[in-house]
Amino acid sequence: DLEKKIPVTVHTQFRAASTSKAITVTGLAKMMQDETIDIEAEVQKYVPHYPLKEYPITLKQLAGNVSGMPHYLGNDNIENRFYSSTKDALTVFSHHKLLFKPQTKYSYSSAGFVLLSAAMEGASGISFLDYLQDKVFNPLGMKSTEPDMGKYKLMPNLTKYYEKKNGRYAVITNPREVSSIWAAGGFVTTPTDLVNMTKAYSNGYLTKNIVNKIFESQTLLSGEKTNVGIGWRIGLDMEERNIIEHAGVTEGTRSVISYFPDDDLAISVMTNTEWVSSIEETAHMLVLPFLKKAKNGTQLSGSYPIKAKLMQKGKENEVKGKLDFENSVGKITLENDIVYSIIHINENTYSLINNQGIYYLTMEI
Repeated sequence: DLEKKIPVTVHTQFRAASTSKAITVTGLAKMMQDETIDIEAEVQKYVPHYPLKEYPITLKQLAGNVSGMPHYLGNDNIENRFYSSTKDALTVFSHHKLLFKPQTKYSYSSAGFVLLSAAMEGASGISFLDYLQDKVFNPLGMKSTEPDMGKYKLMPNLTKYYEKKNGRYAVITNPREVSSIWAAGGFVTTPTDLVNMTKAYSNGYLTKNIVNKIFESQTLLSGEKTNVGIGWRIGLDMEERNIIEHAGVTEGTRSVISYFPDDDLAISVMTNTEWVSSIEETAHMLVLPFLKKAKNGTQLSGSYPIKAKLMQKGKENEVKGKLDFENSVGKITLENDIVYSIIHINENTYSLINNQGIYYLTMEI
């Protein structure tokens, strides 16, 4: 809180935005393990009141964003009010047609996750939020994770939300109401809680067989892999390590949870303002020193003239500059007073830091 000068602590709650989807599928994984739900089943098995579409949709397709369900559309029936149940939230988009035949394309869909949460509710026989509290939050030590109740509940640990206007940060006084999208983007949490959540995938809370199913890429009818499993995104970092992750962005937040299964290590980064940069790479850089032992590489030392190519207003321009380095810390100074801080990590690997994030940099003498 800039006005009251209240700093962030480990208890400060941030909006999770679409990182909420990772929370939802962790609950779904527990249901799969307990054989409470069949993700190959069609939606109407668990949500009989949901209108039939041009093609049948399975829960697995919803979780992998290959169902043909739309994302946010201009003709959503969204109202500025509190949505008290998943059935109520379905009214926002239940009138829409599918965008395409399921499993023929990948298309990100928050509506698909809201429908998925209704199916989880139908399968378990208890409310979606109660199920997550009992089967995810409590056993995994996620003490600061809960639905964002907005103006309907006092949340003393919730951060203020900011946006940048004319180079300054301004409080968002009327943030978006998210009760209609809890499963897709409506939770508040902390980085600690998100890291604790990933322990379910390695400590035996979820069986290895279930974890493999969750982290296996879905495949289109064409045979093409989507690199998205049951909700989680599957990828590699800049040094070819396996990563399972999900990120989110909405007004007043940018968030990510990245899990490195081969190292059994996780990192979460959350902010209370929108952030255009790739938060994923920043998270990967912050965790890099913990992923491998530092090796004795040749470290730069001294001052060097350099040339750099910058993309400016769609054009590539070559500029001159200077690199200064001492005791593993340095900076690049370019024309127009552009300055980047640099920190040596190991061997020829460095982090390049500016106000948009932390980036991967290699330099050799």
